[in-house]
Amino acid sequence: MKGDFSRDTFNSLKHFSRVLQQQGRVQLDADTNEQAAILLHYLRTLVTDLIGPFAGPEGSAGFEVGPIDNGDFSIGKGRYYVDGILCENDADDITYKKQEDYPNPPELDGAGPYLVYLDVWERHITALEDDDIREKALGGPDTATRTKVVCQVKVDKGDESLNLTDDCTTVSKNWDRWAGRWQPANRGSLRARVTPQKNSTNPCLVAPDAKYRGQENQLYRIEIHRGHKDGEKSETNAVTFKWSRDNGAVVSKVLSSSGKELTVEKTLGFEPEIWVELSNDEQELRGEPGSLVKLLKIDGNRFIFESEIDQFKPEEIKKNNEIWPTKVRRWDQCDKSKLIAGTIPITEGKNEADWIEIENGIEIQFVPASGGPHQYRTGDYWLIPARVATGDIEWPVDMESGNKNPISKEREPLGVQHHYAPLAILNMDQSKSPDCRCRFEPLNNSCNSPE
Repeated sequence: MKGDFSRDTFNSLKHFSRVLQQQGRVQLDADTNEQAAILLHYLRTLVTDLIGPFAGPEGSAGFEVGPIDNGDFSIGKGRYYVDGILCENDADDITYKKQEDYPNPPELDGAGPYLVYLDVWERHITALEDDDIREKALGGPDTATRTKVVCQVKVDKGDESLNLTDDCTTVSKNWDRWAGRWQPANRGSLRARVTPQKNSTNPCLVAPDAKYRGQENQLYRIEIHRGHKDGEKSETNAVTFKWSRDNGAVVSKVLSSSGKELTVEKTLGFEPEIWVELSNDEQELRGEPGSLVKLLKIDGNRFIFESEIDQFKPEEIKKNNEIWPTKVRRWDQCDKSKLIAGTIPITEGKNEADWIEIENGIEIQFVPASGGPHQYRTGDYWLIPARVATGDIEWPVDMESGNKNPISKEREPLGVQHHYAPLAILNMDQSKSPDCRCRFEPLNNSCNSPE
């Protein structure tokens, strides 16, 4: 979630049951957000324990897949639960090609069969995505933000090791392998640390033995920009990341674009000679990266670039005739010698030379996977809170055996977490597809009035 947050403190392993406010204390966003996360974790775990990983209520189960018609199929109205998350389809006329939260999905090529499945994840929504969040009575500023449950009906033809049959039982038995195709187990492993300033003779800087040397508390965001699938790596498709000291929260709405210029809603937080990401909602919903462009100049509410904006427009956007860009976001990487199209290539290693410097003494290291290659996915991210008072970052450490030297722990991405459920097997030559949905009976499906 790219918001202006102090930090994300929820940790299910601590088994906290609630947050207790105290009188006369400072109120922070992290406390309120953790309370919401505690409650959501409880409710979703309870639902999963009661009905299983995915199921819908008998008589009201949603997302029924209809027969294929002219390269499209209907998606039934109703409710479905995936890993305890409530998924709702409120409309009667939704089809595969007309999904609000999955614009311009891949075409069905007519060969089949397809496994139709539900991809469920939470998207961070700000006033940029939903203008109703603004409070007009206060002049229209954004206040709190929201998260939205995104439910996308997708299709997959499988591969040589996962061949589709008409039997949904076979799909269920191999469900972990299917889900592993879309959300791999090894999505990256990161370590973070702070190191003393080296060889500094500048009297204006903090003492050389300091650790975090920033002058403000920050929430650093390390985010995968361009990932890969199935461990594939090449010079033309390098796996890269980008970083922000403000959790990627500096973003503005694009009002219009022409040539080398963008007219934006606000310029606060932007400055010349930084990298900005141009994107739209459709790209975010499809899990695609935006385009990183060097900002040359700011003139009033206009951003001026060195090249024509259209040359950075992705082919998928052109093919779908989508409005682009609709938003511009600031990122802070600036090492010209290492950047690929504005982003930093990922190199894995465990040696001292494999640490990557971010800024102000903060360093990160991408650690090789022990059980096969990592499959980095666009949008996955890590958060690193940096605090002036301690001169350190908030990152878990292990104590090395035999001495007291702390060692930074490896951490998997915080998100984006996707959840999956099978819906149907779609055969192009059948009028009705085998239904792979599970159902549950309500605990009380009748109400007897007293006589």
